[in-house]
Amino acid sequence: MRRFTSFRRANTFSGSPPDPEKSGVLPDMYAGTITPSHDAATETNGSTAALLSPSAPLPPPNLQVKRLDYYYSKWTRSWKYKNMGEKITPEPVKVGVVTNNTKNTDPWQSFCFVVVRTLSQDGGEPAFRVYIKSRYLRNACQNVIRTIPGISWYAEPLALDPQLLVTFLPLFEEYHADLEKKKSRSQEETYMMSSTAVLIEYLHRDYRATITSLKRLLAHGEITSDLLYAILIPRSIFYATCPITGEPVAVRLVNSTKLTCGDFTRYTLHCETIDVYDAPEPLQLPDGGDTMSIGPTGDGAPDAGRDAGYGWTERKIAIEPFDGVAKISELNCFPMKYHPLEAELRQSLIARGRKWAGYDGMHHVSYKGTSVSCTQDNWGKPVKYNVNCRVMIDRANFKRLNPNFAMPHIKRGVNGSPSAAAKDSHNQAVVVQSPFEQDEPAELLTDEELMLTTPVLYGFSLIDKLWLRFNVAKVSEIAWNDEAFENLVLPGGRKMLLRALVEAHRSDMGFDDFVKGKGHGLVVNLFGPPGVGKTLSAEATSEHVRSPLYIIGGADLGTSAGTLDSALQGVFDIATSWKAIVLIDEADVFLEQRSLHDLERNAMVAVFLRHLEYYRGILFLTTNRVRTFDEAFLSRIHVALHFRELTHDAKAQIWTAFLLKVGITVSDEQLALLAERKVNGREIKNATRTATSLAAGRGESLRYDHLVETLDAMEDFTSDFKALTAN
Repeated sequence: MRRFTSFRRANTFSGSPPDPEKSGVLPDMYAGTITPSHDAATETNGSTAALLSPSAPLPPPNLQVKRLDYYYSKWTRSWKYKNMGEKITPEPVKVGVVTNNTKNTDPWQSFCFVVVRTLSQDGGEPAFRVYIKSRYLRNACQNVIRTIPGISWYAEPLALDPQLLVTFLPLFEEYHADLEKKKSRSQEETYMMSSTAVLIEYLHRDYRATITSLKRLLAHGEITSDLLYAILIPRSIFYATCPITGEPVAVRLVNSTKLTCGDFTRYTLHCETIDVYDAPEPLQLPDGGDTMSIGPTGDGAPDAGRDAGYGWTERKIAIEPFDGVAKISELNCFPMKYHPLEAELRQSLIARGRKWAGYDGMHHVSYKGTSVSCTQDNWGKPVKYNVNCRVMIDRANFKRLNPNFAMPHIKRGVNGSPSAAAKDSHNQAVVVQSPFEQDEPAELLTDEELMLTTPVLYGFSLIDKLWLRFNVAKVSEIAWNDEAFENLVLPGGRKMLLRALVEAHRSDMGFDDFVKGKGHGLVVNLFGPPGVGKTLSAEATSEHVRSPLYIIGGADLGTSAGTLDSALQGVFDIATSWKAIVLIDEADVFLEQRSLHDLERNAMVAVFLRHLEYYRGILFLTTNRVRTFDEAFLSRIHVALHFRELTHDAKAQIWTAFLLKVGITVSDEQLALLAERKVNGREIKNATRTATSLAAGRGESLRYDHLVETLDAMEDFTSDFKALTAN
């Protein structure tokens, strides 16, 4: 046991108090106690005056400990105090009654702290409380324990649970050692050091069996259920797993609560992690002035158009009950210092946090892994999806378009304040400059804060067309296909026209219609037979200009005017914010000529016309039946590209491109024979893929023969299909 110099200088304990553990009496958590009240102003004001007055010397600390029993007297039918171990009940001066011979003072003010044992009326285990009386010990406790729920350092009387003090014992010893090593201590620091020594001695004396057992268990990384509280130190970094991604995460412990029911004991850890809060919504001021924004805490802040900052969010983790001795590292949540690979884990979490912080705002990325939706299955569990495509990371639109989904609640900013917005003298929100409008970020996260960030990103899967929660570890940058546009089989003039139109629209030339809001979009109609490159043209264009491609079909837009209106509104809304290229595949049904007999179709055409008129982005339409178009669409389409049947040279070019991708070379004669086949571009791609699978299944290298065999099978199927449909 560590010795302190102040122990030898002061007789800290009055009398020979009994050892609670030796006598079989153990403290219990948070049992109710009744303590005598006293005039807090007398002690507080007096100490404040003494501490703040430069001329008045600091009063010396009280280094004695008082022990009392608080029991119910059946004789007087009231609760009374007596010195611990005594049979005769003393009658202390009653607090709060001022007579001519007494003052309104605390009868126990002359002690460093008072240990009160509350004896149960039914003979159960007593409850212990430590009442801090010394102003120096109060300050030391505040410096060590700091802020945890349920404790106010301005409360009178200040009662602490001995189990809490045992939990913080390592920090108290560290605090005492730091003061002892300090070369130039102030008088107050000296008094705080000696007062802390008294508390440490009390804990080592009364709880030596507990401390000895803890040291023995912790030396081997083990713990028992009844001593679990000793490693639940607030503000410590704990290891846990993310309930959404299943990834390891670091959380910071705020406090813990214990639930005991018979032999069943469960600890619930109240932890916090770092997440982002969204840019606030703009709000028009009532005087008609400029707009202001209401942030997540109700304070004014400008709309930055991206994530507004970082803050602490709460999370509760229940430690599963266990019997006997358990390895700390096998608990579902435990202090990170007990992790066998702590250093490597910390570096990994910091790197992941730095990656996560780089995805604020909107980002077009690639994702491969499991994601979690906003909906739940019949058992109340979130539905998971395997995603392998490009996605949009966009927390703000996720929150806006899923208003019923409970986003993590930010209780305060990372700097500790509940709000970063300024306020004037009348406590009114004042618009301040956005941190994202400055040259440098307003909030830079430290390595520890990066380690405590969540691994969850919010966004939209462009293929699955679902709002999902993504694992940041599975996110990667997009490998753009620069060859797609170059390999696009189009007449040279048409390809250059398409590229020029898209690039000009993205550069925002500033042209506007006579009516504000109209005429800002670019609508391109790609029409022709199937398999000649219409869809590929839109995909290659998005690759060339590095834009997201949002592909939708008739099934996504609905079959009524109402569903079509709502669907187009949603698609064009988010596509505009992402600056995405929208491709409506097989759009013939929405462009057909109106008639007097089908009012529902007329309404759908009218809805489609209106949205085309006001859409501000780039829209590709692929169609097959131009002859059935309604004339009103002719003026809404900015450019129409006709894709005809593939020529011999076009098919040869497509065959060459696909054969190079699979690593096979054919002779000019074989290439000419392939180009003579009656297949379109999509069928050429399918034939190449099927032939590759055929060769792999036979354990052979891909050859020209495999291509011919695949094409023959495809032609046989086509002939049979035409014969059946003809009959």
